[in-house]
Amino acid sequence: MALIKSIAKINEYKGKQELYQDRSPEVLNTLQEMAVVQSTESSNRIEGIKISNQKLKELMTRKAIPLTRSEAEISGYRDVLATIHTSAHDIPVKPPTILQLHRDLYKYLPQEGGKWKATDNIIEERLPDGSKRVRYVPVKAFVVPQYMDELCSGLRTSREKGEMEELLLLFSFVLDFLCIHPFADGNGRMSRLLTLLLLYQAGFEVGRYISLERIIEDSKESYYDTLYKSSQGWHEEEHDPVPWLEYSLGTLVAAYKELEDRVNLVENQRGSKTAMVRDTILHFLSDFTVQDIERACPNVSRPTINRVLASLKNEGLVECIVPGRNARWRSTDIK
Repeated sequence: MALIKSIAKINEYKGKQELYQDRSPEVLNTLQEMAVVQSTESSNRIEGIKISNQKLKELMTRKAIPLTRSEAEISGYRDVLATIHTSAHDIPVKPPTILQLHRDLYKYLPQEGGKWKATDNIIEERLPDGSKRVRYVPVKAFVVPQYMDELCSGLRTSREKGEMEELLLLFSFVLDFLCIHPFADGNGRMSRLLTLLLLYQAGFEVGRYISLERIIEDSKESYYDTLYKSSQGWHEEEHDPVPWLEYSLGTLVAAYKELEDRVNLVENQRGSKTAMVRDTILHFLSDFTVQDIERACPNVSRPTINRVLASLKNEGLVECIVPGRNARWRSTDIK
C-alpha cells in the first residue's frame, strides 16, 4: 500500500513538471545550477571523497584542473553527470554503455576505468570497535559479464512488454546492479548516475533541479540499512526488495516536494537566490556556519549570503552564537 501511495504521489508531481517549466524557467535554471554542484559533491562525499568548497567551485566551472585523487574523482563525476543531463534519451542502458560511463568516471585518474572487476570483492563495514564485518558478498568476477547482460536485457524486455510499473522496474534495476557490484570501485557512484539516467528516460525530471544525491547523503543511514535488508537472500532469489523500493520512492517524493516548495517560495519573493538562501538558513536544525550555507547553495556568492544573514538577524530569526572569522549561527527557534 505504501508503494502504491508513493507512486501515485510521484506521478501527480510529474504532471506538474511542464507547468513549472512554463511558469518559472528562471527559477529552474538557478535550481539546476545548484543541483549539479550538490549532486557531484554529495555522491562523492557519500564514498568519503571530500574537497574544499572553493576547489569544488573551481572544478565545476572548469577554472581548475584536478591535481589530487579526490579532485579527479569529482571531475569525472561532473563530466558523466553532464552527459546524462544532456543526452539521457540517447544513451541505451546496455553493458557497453555502462562500461563507457564508468570509463569516463575514471578518465582523470591513473587507473583505467571501463572494465568489469577482475577479482572477487566483498562489501564490509567498520564497527565502532574498529573491527570489520562482511555486509554482502557480490557475484564472482568471472560471471559479471553474464549477469550484466541479463540485467540489461531484462530491463529492455520488461519495458517493451510493460510487465512492471516503471518506477519499481528502474529502482529494482539499481538494486540488482548494486548486488552484482560489477566494478572494482565506483559502484555506488555509478548506481546513482544510472538512477538519474533511468529516471530521465522515464520522464521523471526532478533530479535536474533537486539533488537526489544530496537527499541520499542526508539519509545515508537509511540508504545503507535498506540496501542491506533488500540484498539479503539476493543470490538465492529470496530477497525482499520492498525496503529498498520504499526508500528509493521516498527520496523521489522528497525531491519533488522540495522542488514544489522552492518554486512556490521564489515566486512569492523577489530574487530567486536570495529566497533560496533564506529558506536554507531557516531549515537548519542545528548550529551552522557560512560555509554550511555555501555547501547548500553552491552558486550563491558570499556577499549575498552575508546580506541574507544580516536581514534575518535584524528580523530576529537568527543569532550569532560564536562571533569571529569562523562565526557560528543558529535559528532563534532552536534553544
